[in-house]
Amino acid sequence: MWQFEPTAKLTDFDLVPGLREAWSQMINNTYERNLYGTGPSSALNEVRRWNRSDRDLRVYNPASMPMPANSQLENVFWSALPTSFDEQFSSQREKLTFLDGRQPFPTDPSLITRIQDEYCEWVVTRNDQGEIIRVLFTSEPPEYYQFLHRRAPELLVDLYQRICDDTSITLNDLQDADGNYNWHNEFNNAYAVHMQQPNNTLGAQINIVSRACILRMKSDGTPITDDLGLILCAGYGDENRQSDPRIGGAVNSFARQNRFITIENPVGLYMSGIDWDGWTTPDGTPASTFWTVERGTDHADPNQAYIVRARFAVPADKGYSVSDIKIGGVNIAFGGHIAARINVRVGVLVSSPASLPPPRAIGCVDDTPVALPDDGGDLLAADNGRRSSPAPKPFNG
Repeated sequence: MWQFEPTAKLTDFDLVPGLREAWSQMINNTYERNLYGTGPSSALNEVRRWNRSDRDLRVYNPASMPMPANSQLENVFWSALPTSFDEQFSSQREKLTFLDGRQPFPTDPSLITRIQDEYCEWVVTRNDQGEIIRVLFTSEPPEYYQFLHRRAPELLVDLYQRICDDTSITLNDLQDADGNYNWHNEFNNAYAVHMQQPNNTLGAQINIVSRACILRMKSDGTPITDDLGLILCAGYGDENRQSDPRIGGAVNSFARQNRFITIENPVGLYMSGIDWDGWTTPDGTPASTFWTVERGTDHADPNQAYIVRARFAVPADKGYSVSDIKIGGVNIAFGGHIAARINVRVGVLVSSPASLPPPRAIGCVDDTPVALPDDGGDLLAADNGRRSSPAPKPFNG
């Protein structure tokens, strides 16, 4: 029987009987909701509006469909340093100052949160002289901790105490006034226990992959194949990020090749490593020795790394701080200087091209759906050299 593993293959759930099974069921439910549910996030719902069906979807839930033989792991990579806010600032220093702080969330200014939006967040700790002594990075999804709050609150508290090295933390510290799990509790704010930017979630990841598999075309039948065009047409994720357009573009390219796709098990977004080229320390110690993976696993091959929590800090006996280390001749002054050297990845398993009829394209989310002809495979002009379809007739017309 298929089972979704805990994010990063973490073993916390082994401490409570039944947790692994419950987590697997939760991931399964998220897949089913985004692929076949009745809500607006459902991929099947959207293709049906255009007289299409599940035969036009190339993302599948591995818990409900056997994985095709010879499926291969393909990774999409991007930098942990956000680019979404670049146009707001006249200098890199202004931008990095902004990113290191907590900020109002653009669509809900009452929410003050970490604003880092590339599925990797960080917290900088400085000494009394303003020098950086530690930077904590996390790619852990909030769902992991929300799940523990609901199913194993004692384990949640124990995990917080271990990560924050503070045995005084209680369940009340992690909840809001209504007893709900608070993503923005003071300890997560201070120690980056998990991601808290509202869109840095596993749900967003599964939704993007599910909906990016749908082939798209303009109103004149011209296929849409570029990353930005696809995300604007389909309305998944955030077009201002590096990550979402790349993930969607990659998944859509596999679907256009008539390949079946599913997210790597365990589902998650992972730091894949850090580029140490050009780092110098005052005493010549390799800067890589100050990087500690605290949760998940590092690997020499970035395609196989499952890092969800890491710390960069200089031991006190070294007599210098993180701020004394240089990257490319420039002293580290912000967490963003390090984030710029971290890559994040998402892995998908991709089958060989299927022998089934290829999926058929639909229009964009803002278009008025029309009843497309049933032989719409001809719409796949991009990769197969086929021509676009005749002009569609009005839906229900």
